[in-house]
Amino acid sequence: MTFETIEKIALKQPNAVKEYKPSWDSTLFWIGNRMFLLIMHDDETPMMNFKNDSFINIHLRENYKDITAAYHMNKKHWNTLYYKHTIIGADFLEQLIRESYEIVFDSLTKKQKETIKREF
Repeated sequence: MTFETIEKIALKQPNAVKEYKPSWDSTLFWIGNRMFLLIMHDDETPMMNFKNDSFINIHLRENYKDITAAYHMNKKHWNTLYYKHTIIGADFLEQLIRESYEIVFDSLTKKQKETIKREF
């Protein structure tokens, strides 16, 4: 799995916006004014943080060794995926990113949602 693959999937989400934050050496992906994906650039252990339902998070962490409670984020709602050597396939990765996007989109206010054209 590569940064480029993850970036491509994230930018397929309707109206997703990419931002590089040099002080964190990280790339953030936003919908509206909320982040749905964070990729930390570390040569040794590159990782991405994504959001999911708290009950699904427990399942993911128990069943995938590359998924842990989120690094530097709310551990109930966010996970970290160490993607450099993961066995997680592209289809499952795309599902995880899409779910994170949808959860964050659904948390936006009605007014924010109305200003974002949703192209599903």
